Parts: sequence; C-alpha cells; structure tokens
Amino acid sequence: MRLAGKDMNKAGAWRLWLAVVAVVLLLFPLVRHGSEAGSSGSLPPAWDAAAGGRAAGAHALPPAGGGAAGGDPGKDRAGDDAVPAEMRQQLGDIADAYARNARYPSYATPLSANDWAQLNPGAFVPRSAPLKALPGVSATLVLERYLIDRRSDLPVRVVLSSTSGTTATAAVSAVRVLLRQQGQSSAAVTLAAAGTAAFAGVLPASALRAVAAGDIVVIAEIDTAGGERAIVTAMARSYDSAARLLGLGDARIEGADLVIPARFDVATAGLYRVQANLFTADGKVPVSHLNAEFPLAAGPAAAMMKVHAVTLRAAGEAGPYVLRDIDITRLPDQPGQPTGHGSAAAATFAVRGFPLDAYSNEPWEDPEARQRLEFLQKMAGTQARE
Repeated sequence: MRLAGKDMNKAGAWRLWLAVVAVVLLLFPLVRHGSEAGSSGSLPPAWDAAAGGRAAGAHALPPAGGGAAGGDPGKDRAGDDAVPAEMRQQLGDIADAYARNARYPSYATPLSANDWAQLNPGAFVPRSAPLKALPGVSATLVLERYLIDRRSDLPVRVVLSSTSGTTATAAVSAVRVLLRQQGQSSAAVTLAAAGTAAFAGVLPASALRAVAAGDIVVIAEIDTAGGERAIVTAMARSYDSAARLLGLGDARIEGADLVIPARFDVATAGLYRVQANLFTADGKVPVSHLNAEFPLAAGPAAAMMKVHAVTLRAAGEAGPYVLRDIDITRLPDQPGQPTGHGSAAAATFAVRGFPLDAYSNEPWEDPEARQRLEFLQKMAGTQARE
C-alpha cells in the first residue's frame, strides 16, 4: 500500500534525519573544524537547513522537546520536518549505546566471549562439499588460519561426514593435500587417518614456499576404495612476514594506562596496526581487545601498546594477564598497494598486572565523541539515560 501526502512526506523526513545523523557521525571532524557557523558543535549551513533548522548555528537544531522555537513547547513545529516521536525514541537508543561505547578508548575496548571476529583474527571458515564419487559422503578441508605465514608449517585436516551411518573413512583409500597458485604446485603430502571421520597431516613450510605468496588454493585429493578420485578445495592467503613480534618488555603504569612495551624484528618499514586480546593469566576470561597503530623502522624496533584502566575495571581483572590472538598488519603506503602481514614468535605472551586502585582515576573522554553524543541527544530531545 502506497503512502500518500503527509505520510509520504513524513517517511521522507525520517530518511532525511537518518542521513543527517549518519553523515555527521562519520564526518564529524570535518563538521567540527570546517563549519562556518562559528561553533564546534554546529552543523554547516547546508546540513542545518536539511535538518530543518531555520538559521545556521548551534541553535538552529530542533528544540529538545520538539516544540517550535519561541512557540508552545508542547506542540510539534509546523511542517513535516520536525523529528517524529518514534524517531526521537530510536535516536535516544542510539545515543545511549553510543554513550556506553564512548566510555572506552578505541585502543582498549571491552572484550567478551561473544566477540568472534576479535577472538579469531585471520580465521579460516570451513565449508562442507558433497563427494560425487561417494554418494552420501561430504568432506570439509580445515585449516588453522586463512592467513598463513610462509615460514611456518601448515596443519591440515580433511573431515568426512556420512548420511548413511557408515564409517566414511572405510570408503577412502588415501587423502593427499597440495597447494596451487598461478600454475605452480607444491609437492603433495599424504594425510594419515585420524579416527573414524578424518585425515590429518602437516604441509611443511617448504610446500608454502614452493608457490608464490598471495591467494593460494589448498587441494585435497580423495581416492576412494572403488578407484575413483574426488577433489575438495579451499582458499587461503600466504604471506612473507613484514614484521615479527619477538616479545614484550615489563609492563608499567602511566597515569590511567597499563603500558605494554613490544619488541619487533621488522623486514619492511612502514605504518603498522597491531591488534591483540588481553586475557586473564589462565587464558579463560577475556579482558580487553587492544588496537594500536605506530610506525616501525626496518630492523630491531620497539613500540607501545596500552590498556586504559576504565576497561580493566569494567572487566574487574587486575592481572596478571596473557596477550594472545595477535594480528599484525602493515598498512598500505598509498592506495592500491597491497596490505602486508606480520607474525608473532609465540602464541601467547605474559603481561604483568597491578592493583586496579594503582591507576589514576580520570575517566576516558574523547572530545569529538562527546560532541557527537551531544548532537545525538539534541536530535533525540533527551539526555543520555544511565
């Protein structure tokens, strides 16, 4: 059923408000520094007009209660450009969520067991494929990671599943795995039976170096007891490590931050982003996701990662900790340049802890995030709900 007249205008106004909110949140630094309205919290004149304001400047936004400026605050402004009550409710919810997230710095955000992407950097997602040579049997090629360091051996598993209730491995005589990339192939490695439903083995680093770095195809050749062959493939990406995390120095407190020195061996100088997860020492309780960017010169290099006390206190964990799930990326120097990847000398590194009351007590606050929040609150006609 089509909207008509006033309802159509209202739907258009809702879309316009959402567009304004999205643009302001994404491009807020440009608004803050480039506005001609003379106020750091103001919209540029063109955006203010689109938002329903009658004059440029911070006070051109709709009043908090949705009433007309200088009129009855209990009534909506004349016209369809006022923020509808339903939209104010949605904006209020957005403002609340934004306020909660803005309590934490981007370099150290809370981590939970449900944060799959942060807990599994460079993850490989396996997919099952039916085998025409073996009706009722499917095979899944499983790798530890999608991103693979060419200097490291690659464990591989081929898992078989049967819908007939029979033992799938009994119908298979051999499973071999190899790599292929742009016409180049590595030597095949024969996998060994691992229980009643899988074959497992290791592709040595020499197999990874036998093909060029980049996108590679992992191929499993499955020979059946009846003399037929089935092929299962998976995609992965191999890389030459641009930088290697060798170890961590002694952690220390600086104001409200736990500072963690890191030592690198850098093959390619550039701007790096290092992400990792901080867990309790037993590795069972997630504490914080760390995200740091810094330049690294070629050769031995050092840099700092840090965690704000507000994040540690939110988790209620004073340490000691372990750093794990490490993801090292060399950012492109210019558009079009491929992203580089790094590696770590160990899967986990120990990090010293300190009593939570040893940190200073100032909360984290980002002035730009605060102004984004104030903008959302003005749009919603409310203040952040605790």
